[in-house]
This record gives sequence, structure tokens and C-alpha cells, in this order.
Amino acid sequence: MRQADLVSELERAFREAELPLSYTHALKPRPRIKLAANLPVGLELRGEVVEAYFDDLVPIERIQAAGELFPEGISLRDAKEVWHGFPSAASQLRGAEYEIDVSGNDELTSDALRGAVVRLLSAEELSGKRRRGESERRSDAGDRDLRPLIEDVEVLDVDEKTHTARLRTVLQLDASGAGRPEDVVQALDLPLRVHRAVRTRLLFVDTPPIAR
Repeated sequence: MRQADLVSELERAFREAELPLSYTHALKPRPRIKLAANLPVGLELRGEVVEAYFDDLVPIERIQAAGELFPEGISLRDAKEVWHGFPSAASQLRGAEYEIDVSGNDELTSDALRGAVVRLLSAEELSGKRRRGESERRSDAGDRDLRPLIEDVEVLDVDEKTHTARLRTVLQLDASGAGRPEDVVQALDLPLRVHRAVRTRLLFVDTPPIAR
């Protein structure tokens, strides 16, 4: 679902629930619904954060009830009241956690994959190229160092019989840059293909480090 479509669906749900959704004062007023992070294409999303502004104080129970009106495939996991003077979620975003399912060939063994992860995390620099579809005019076009975008990588599971594995990774996601699951898989320097990538949660400046 495109980001604009999601905002429209959330607006519809809140209006059907008769919540006092706030709108901008522009010539064409827009609902004050903001996503902490842009919606990437081709990823399953499980822990996104949405900020919705209302003209009056709304009990959490009514917001939870509005969640029942969300479209299929989108569910409300939690709702919290936030003081309007707090910084926006987008301004506090620092990264995201992903799970990646990959497949390979006979080279995909537990030892080989774990060794590749150790080499990746110990590397001081990881060269990357401009991705297909990115404009040559972009400031980050051309060669780039991917290492600062990769905070952590962990092997969750390896099935040597089926030549498949699952990885967990934490990637930078803020105004200065964003890592992608395919960056990690490419940097491992093994013949791997990404079959599924899930953004499991967003990480903010006050999110505690993940314990292994």
C-alpha cells in the first residue's frame, strides 16, 4: 500500500468512528496524520508508528475501537496519548530492525554465514553502488560506504539441508541515510538471494540497545 493510500484509509477509519481528527489550514486541508518512517516497497511491516492529531482529547478506548475499522492487513497494536509539545516520532527515529529470509546453495552453511557476519561487522568500510532507479542527481548517488548504515547483524537460523537462513539486522534509518536489507545481504559476499524481508520495529533515540 502506498503511503498516501494508508493515510487515506486511516482518515476514513477515524471519521467513521466519529473521532475529531485535526486537519491542516491549507487551501486543501489534509488530515494531520504522520508516519514516523516512510513506507518502503517490497517489505512486510509489523511495528510502524503513526501520529494522529485530534482537536479534542479522545479516550484511548475510542481510538482502539477505530482500529477495528482499519482495512484488512492493517491492525492497531497499541495506542498512547502523547503531549503535543513532545518532539515528533519522525524527528526521534534512528533506525529499524529487520528479519531477512535468504536462500543460497551448498556454500550456505552455518559456519560460512556466521563467518561472513563477523567479517562484515569487523569491516571499517563497505563499498556500495548507486541503486537501480535512483537519480544521478541525488546527493548520495554513485559509490558510497554502506558500513555506517549497518548497526548490527545476527544469524537467527540456518537450515543447511534446504540452503536457507534467517538473519536479524539493525539498520540506520534517519534523515542522514537509510540502510536496506539487500545492502546487508550483498555485503555478506555469499551467493544469497532475499526471499522475504520484514521491518519488525522502528528504533528511536531512547530505544535501549537490543540484548543478544
